[in-house]
Amino acid sequence: MKSLKTTKRLTALLIAASMLCSCGTQGGSEASDTAVSDGVTDGSAQTPSEPLSNPVAVDADGNVDMTVALAYETDFDAFLANLDAKGTTGDDTVSDNTNAKTQAVFDWLRENYGTNLITAQQMMNEKQTEDVLYYMETGVLPAIKGFDFLDVTVNEPGDRSTWTNMAIDWHQKSGGLVYFCWHWRAPAIVENADDPNSRFFYSEDMDNYCKINKGTKFTLQNAVTPGTKEYEIVIRDIDTVAIELQKLEAAGVPVLWRPLHEASGAWFWWGVANREIAESEYYQKLWYMIYDRLENYHKLTNLIWVWNGQSKHAMVHPGTYDISGVDVYPTTLDHSIQENKYTQLYSMTEEGKMLALTEVGYIPDPDELAASETVDWLFYMPWNGEFVYKGTNIYGVPKINEERLTSEFLKNLFAHENVITWSELPQWEGTTREIPESVTSQMMYINLTNEEAAAQ
Repeated sequence: MKSLKTTKRLTALLIAASMLCSCGTQGGSEASDTAVSDGVTDGSAQTPSEPLSNPVAVDADGNVDMTVALAYETDFDAFLANLDAKGTTGDDTVSDNTNAKTQAVFDWLRENYGTNLITAQQMMNEKQTEDVLYYMETGVLPAIKGFDFLDVTVNEPGDRSTWTNMAIDWHQKSGGLVYFCWHWRAPAIVENADDPNSRFFYSEDMDNYCKINKGTKFTLQNAVTPGTKEYEIVIRDIDTVAIELQKLEAAGVPVLWRPLHEASGAWFWWGVANREIAESEYYQKLWYMIYDRLENYHKLTNLIWVWNGQSKHAMVHPGTYDISGVDVYPTTLDHSIQENKYTQLYSMTEEGKMLALTEVGYIPDPDELAASETVDWLFYMPWNGEFVYKGTNIYGVPKINEERLTSEFLKNLFAHENVITWSELPQWEGTTREIPESVTSQMMYINLTNEEAAAQ
């Protein structure tokens, strides 16, 4: 039987209460001389001391300088040979650049894997409504917050950092962990690459656009072929995202980084849609281009890599990911621990790597997971919106979607001795522990909601 963590639930609640009382006083803490090298502190805010990565070259308008960007090209054969020579065990990050704080987060994940389940939530909007729901129902928050570089490649430079800044606030002010995926909008037609309305991540949307408009259709094959227009677009987009990742790095934010997710089908343009893509390993080449540019060219120090290809035809070199993930969306109510999905993912994952539910439609039952001797999920990440809440009350406070969750289930989940919530995270270097403003701004209405419920 799995060992159980020794949880001091009362202590955690008292800490959370004291943090609530001190909201507004911790955010201005100055950097202390008591920083420790393992990325965890006694609670005072710290200034990151690790060197930053190689900056992305930009032009006068803040866009990627393509002359500089295209001068670097991934040599796939040499890249893979270097990975083979290096080897990987899963006990350490795959990156050679990892800074002390990111290493501390990785080590903490390793320590908890196989014993505890870490709570998480993908965000839907800038109000972060999902957090409000969790706090109203349980008094605590998930430990990991998911963000998306969805619009980074279609926005102007000044508008690209909305989600980046939200993630920085979540980590610096609240001490929460940050997770980024990338719904990569690529141009359906190459000639229209600069038109935001021509960019899509769903293959079906790209096909529909191409039926109406004439031009050269964007293909995954050309995207990984130097000399093509698609290749130039891809390089520009990768470096555009790298700029945001470097902003997170400069702010001392480690990132659980999940690009090119759900590659097991044809619904995304980067997916393994047919035999040619599978046999030619176009998906793998695109993954290696992203990894090589961020790791070996830009030398980012704050990334923990999450592979979510979830198909044997999308398997990548184990030296390029730290965590292997699968997305599970049952069609009916299902809080099981998804043992079959775990077995399938385990068979595609290098021995020793951590496995996670990188997206779920239903949160797994913590009692069932604690009792299992075969299934170990690192974290679960519910998708946003209707997967958690359904509408709001007259005060704008979200209502739990009882088709997906119940209040009793959430309370049991967040109080479970093998489940880690936000209040139980270590105090990371450079962070304080404030309840997010998105929650505190709704607290009056949450109290009104609770009072109404008690009166019924």
